Amino acid sequence: MKTLRKDWKLGAAVGTALSLGSAGAIAGPHGFDLHNVLNGAAASFAGTSIAHTEDPVSAVFGNPATLTQYYGGTNFMFGATFYMPRANMIHDGSAGYATGGDAALDSFVTNDGHIASGTDTVSDYAFNSTSKADVYAVPQVAVTQDLSGLGIPVVLGVGVTATSGIGVDYKHTSNSLGAAAELINLGVNAGIGMKMSDTLDVGVSMTITYAMLEAGLTGSGGMTHDIGFRGTLGARKHMGPMTIGLYYQTEQEHQYDNIHVTSMDGSDPFSSATMSTAINSPDGSGGATAVTSGVLGTVSVTCNGDAVTTSTGVCRQDLVAQQPWNVGLGVSMDMGNNTLVMADITHKAWSDARFFNEFYDDQNVVSIGIQKTMGNIKLRAGYGYADDPLLSTVSVGQEVMSIGGVNADGHAYSSPMYGLFMSYFQAMETPVIYKHRIAVGLGVESFLGVPFLSLDSHVAIQLEEDKCFGSGQANYTDTFNGTSGFGGTAGISMTSTADVAGCAATDHTKATVSSFHLGGALTWSF
Repeated sequence: MKTLRKDWKLGAAVGTALSLGSAGAIAGPHGFDLHNVLNGAAASFAGTSIAHTEDPVSAVFGNPATLTQYYGGTNFMFGATFYMPRANMIHDGSAGYATGGDAALDSFVTNDGHIASGTDTVSDYAFNSTSKADVYAVPQVAVTQDLSGLGIPVVLGVGVTATSGIGVDYKHTSNSLGAAAELINLGVNAGIGMKMSDTLDVGVSMTITYAMLEAGLTGSGGMTHDIGFRGTLGARKHMGPMTIGLYYQTEQEHQYDNIHVTSMDGSDPFSSATMSTAINSPDGSGGATAVTSGVLGTVSVTCNGDAVTTSTGVCRQDLVAQQPWNVGLGVSMDMGNNTLVMADITHKAWSDARFFNEFYDDQNVVSIGIQKTMGNIKLRAGYGYADDPLLSTVSVGQEVMSIGGVNADGHAYSSPMYGLFMSYFQAMETPVIYKHRIAVGLGVESFLGVPFLSLDSHVAIQLEEDKCFGSGQANYTDTFNGTSGFGGTAGISMTSTADVAGCAATDHTKATVSSFHLGGALTWSF
């Protein structure tokens, strides 16, 4: 049992550190992809826009076949949405304690802050913190141009907006290990839509994203950027008052160079030779300790670094991460009496997305929207529902097998990505657990009496959700050291008591999230 408890602590520490740094803020209900939920009029419909759009941005960044709605001139749209998430994390202290240098962990984590067993307790590292990443401004700009006058029977659309994002900031909470991270994908889209017949429209678009990622804890990562590409194919079929839309979107890959610290203790930090040196000496006194490494599985420590030996130096690695491929089906129906009803369903293949498939399962998202036109006024409302995409059980890290960082006491550590660590990482991605989005909006044609100017505005909320993390790992066996069940590194809590309110004794973290956003946009039509 003592050995299991050691493993547990190690995994917890590492996991928490990186995990805390990754909690989502600009997220939901499509994981952390946006899919028009913040754009123009579509935001009033909870993102519903596959078969029909009411604004140029949603056509440019959604189903490209909807660009055919904008034959007849030029449309320019400019707007912004202010997104205000709230993410709160309650943690029982397992992470901070695991990286704290307790002597009981000497065979499972390389740590130069070795302290005697019993000097501190798990609860000394507990925290209840609200993320400071609380407001995001998301711009939307798009223009559509009918090229029929040039003898080209298509509508061209180009635009710029955020296509996905997450962000969290717990640096103000000491026991969070300096957790802070942010991912922002700024997309530049170009697409064309063409009428193939009176009843069939098709479209194609290309997205180029400038992605910025800052990940990890104190000492474990930094800001890195990359360029990515994604294609979208779409079609619409008109059948009287009903229109059916369909689109497919490819995966989108980014590679972040040297973003993650894999070791603070050389290229072979988990060998018995390394762990028995002064790295694990009491209080850094330099006296070697007799340690036999408890890391039994193969942990591949990627080491991009200069002048690194097997036991000294900082190692880093690149991270390849993919946004999933998506397929969506939508329908819109003119009900008469100036009433329009729409519905969408989108499938997101997270299980095929590199890196994120270690935390997420495939996800389905449905949404509905309704619009009532009264003169130049359009009243709008929408509702969206999403599956929780988080896997019930996570395994040891594959894309990232180890981590190096600085603990709450200022000492460096290196650890494998145990199941416990991966569970913490997943906990910090909690804004993707949003299930319910409710939105309302107002559209005004001839805004301010200007016949070629229109206004789209909206306000929306994502209802509060909470989730506990840890108990799902109870039956998992950690392949890095063969432990399972209570007290092991498989991912359950390090304590035997229910320390997180509303969760089981095996849970280490509880996340509670909610959000609010409002925005507006103007469209000039010439």
